[in-house]
Amino acid sequence: MIRSRFIFNNIILIFFILFAKIISSQNQLLFDRSSNTNCLHPFYHGVASGDPKHDKVIIWTRYTPLAAEVGSVIPIQWRVALDTGMTMIVQSGVALTDSSRDFTVKVDVTGLNPNTYYYYEFQKGSFLSIRGRTKTLPLPGANTDSIRFAVLSCANYESGLFNVYAALLSRGDFDAVIFLGDYIYEYETGGYGYNTTVNRSWSPLNEIISISDYRVRYSTYRLDNDLRKLHQQFPFICVYDDHEFSNDAWWGGAQNHQSNEGPWSSRKYAAQKAYFEWMPIRDNPSYDVYRSFKWGNLINLIMLDTRVEGRDIQAGTTGTVVTSPNRKMISTTQLNWLKSELLSNEKWKVIGQQVMIAPLKVFGNAVNGDQWDGYPAERDRIFNHIIVNNIENVVILTGDIHTSWANELPTATYDPNTGNGSVGVEFVTPSVTSPNSPLPVPCSTVKLANSHIKFCDLTEKGFMIIDVNQQRVQSDWFFISTLDYPSSAHTHAASYFVLNNQRKLNSNNNASFPRQSLLYQTYAPPCPRTLNLTGTNDQIKNNILISLYPNPSSDYLIIHGLFEHLTKNEIEIQIFNIEGKLIKHLKEETNNKILKYYLPIQDLQSAEYIIRLKMNNEVHTLKFIKE
Repeated sequence: MIRSRFIFNNIILIFFILFAKIISSQNQLLFDRSSNTNCLHPFYHGVASGDPKHDKVIIWTRYTPLAAEVGSVIPIQWRVALDTGMTMIVQSGVALTDSSRDFTVKVDVTGLNPNTYYYYEFQKGSFLSIRGRTKTLPLPGANTDSIRFAVLSCANYESGLFNVYAALLSRGDFDAVIFLGDYIYEYETGGYGYNTTVNRSWSPLNEIISISDYRVRYSTYRLDNDLRKLHQQFPFICVYDDHEFSNDAWWGGAQNHQSNEGPWSSRKYAAQKAYFEWMPIRDNPSYDVYRSFKWGNLINLIMLDTRVEGRDIQAGTTGTVVTSPNRKMISTTQLNWLKSELLSNEKWKVIGQQVMIAPLKVFGNAVNGDQWDGYPAERDRIFNHIIVNNIENVVILTGDIHTSWANELPTATYDPNTGNGSVGVEFVTPSVTSPNSPLPVPCSTVKLANSHIKFCDLTEKGFMIIDVNQQRVQSDWFFISTLDYPSSAHTHAASYFVLNNQRKLNSNNNASFPRQSLLYQTYAPPCPRTLNLTGTNDQIKNNILISLYPNPSSDYLIIHGLFEHLTKNEIEIQIFNIEGKLIKHLKEETNNKILKYYLPIQDLQSAEYIIRLKMNNEVHTLKFIKE
């Protein structure tokens, strides 16, 4: 009977997969979860929160302006309450936004109570954003029994659906999301890991270089329904890695930045500015992302920037440049700050950072100079500080390499049987969607040659759940079933833990179980209540023109829009001069919900123009400048 049921269940699963693929070939839009509903207007990118402290938290949204508002400063009301119905308001105010920050809104809400769930919303005129939910940290030093994090990295929009975000939302058994970088990718469409089954293309189509490029790329991501919903319900703590800039970035350049793409300093500034505009991270003048968060007496979460703040250029894994004692992965300022944070009184020192710190050798040689293997002197400085000061309970969380690892952190006296000579442990999370980083040998061979590596997986996509209590820290790896069609299905793959005051990894057959309070939490509702629309000139539209870029332009425009309810496949494009004279009139056909339309304008004289986009009975209007 058990065997028959197993066969039947597998037949059903195969049928579902085949059916999904047939539907995919007939209508790719079924698998496009960049969606747009009336209730989001005009806050189409949803809401987000991040960088929680015991008495404050960042809340975020973006307002999509009307054409007449593009040159204006826009006041946005915000409210924070204790209940989902927003009746018990504890803080409120007005934030100003404009084109200089891409109409994003970020508020550092202060005066909050520790260890408390809050709900928040934004308002413009008669329209409300969806409501978000967030949570503050316990008081510093307060007795704290346990905390859980979802840990993520490497989300290539074109590589597949964000089913990892859907899986996490279906679980909900964690306190916050730690995102360790590569939240976006900088490549041109089709430039890296393109998944032809889902056929998702980001905007802009070109490799992103300018501030407008980076902003539009973030817009593409934040219109994804699964990512938007995850941001709505959980505070994020984020750091960037290289692809928020360009592949293999360092402080003075990047492998994927060429001389004909302008000064690196300009691109780096554009990338950092867009990141701080679009992410729920606390602002600072230097755009520094290294900072710390303390959960009572349990954890000091130390977030590093091992990418662009102080890193020297990659130089392989051997040679005098690599072995130089002066070689840096982070600046002296950040290193001194890290050393001080590691001396704090919290039980666990958990470090969130970008690239694998444990040594990794294949056939006797280190394989990746972008990891800490390319910066051994800097790694030794940190490890020696831990040893000399007898710092216990160091746990490092890492992203970047699209694969899963559990490592002890060896020194020259390391004993793989006892864990003596290890300074701590490292847990590496798989990618959300990004392609696997190839190694020339399987995990079994890697582990034989690297006795400090206790677990690895080189193929699966997914996430980690980090469960921390007073006795131990455990990492649970979960892998998703597919990137090709919508699914929140995921399976437990492995679990490893380190005990209090030990530096040795132990395996566990069972995933950690959340504390009871996490099982009964209340999510924020999906849509806002409706206000009285009487007397407003605003109009809810089923379709939205998200952006027009580059603007100004000398030769072409890209029209970027979302069209939820096209009853006809025809889109009408009209261009007028500033006096209202019709200059150009086009009719185009589209079957796509997300439109990226290339419009040549070389034939126009240098001037200011108005473009009108008509779909069904709706009209969208924007201005542009022909240089």
